[in-house]
Amino acid sequence: MTSQKDANGIDLDIRDAMEGHERFRQQFERDRYFYQNLANRKQKPRLLWIGCADSRVVPATITSSDPGELFEIRNIANVVPPSDAADDTIGAAIEYGVGHLGIDDIVVCGHTGCGGVAALLEEVVPGREAHLGRWLEFTRPAHQLIEAARVPAEERLTATIKAHVQFQLDNLMTYDIVREAVEAGTLNIHGWIYDMQDGSLSAYDAGAGGWRGLLDEF
Repeated sequence: MTSQKDANGIDLDIRDAMEGHERFRQQFERDRYFYQNLANRKQKPRLLWIGCADSRVVPATITSSDPGELFEIRNIANVVPPSDAADDTIGAAIEYGVGHLGIDDIVVCGHTGCGGVAALLEEVVPGREAHLGRWLEFTRPAHQLIEAARVPAEERLTATIKAHVQFQLDNLMTYDIVREAVEAGTLNIHGWIYDMQDGSLSAYDAGAGGWRGLLDEF
């Protein structure tokens, strides 16, 4: 697919980004004190958000968060590899967030219609998509669980997405720094699902073993 260009030969998608940056610079000037204050002090985010890389699911928008409030990890299908999976990128961010930034809440947030979770059921091209194929294997336990439970076909993807979040919470507990902080009562972990159709968040209630509206917790 050939990129479209404007009259000056600039890619239209890049031009949109340039114009967006120009609008941001104008906002930056209006809020210069806020941004300079962020730059001049150590970051102190209120939670670590582990979410999907889906461009339609924007953590700061969903939670009405300002810059500096969320420490984010985003990847295909909001995966938390087990600590022994030899994936240092996720583990390093978790350890830095908890150990160095003092984060006391971790949210793993999936979303309805997640293409990353659904992708395991599709053909992955060997070689050209080798990295994707290996990454999608982290979603397999949820697929296997829902298949064994004989969930109706029309409910299967949503059920798999929810189960996948629960498995990622289990994986979080394989990290020493997370497990020790949870056991000490200085860290809480949360599983959420964002519904793209109505904009709501659901939270996993480990005590009840089910899901409920996030706002119903309060």
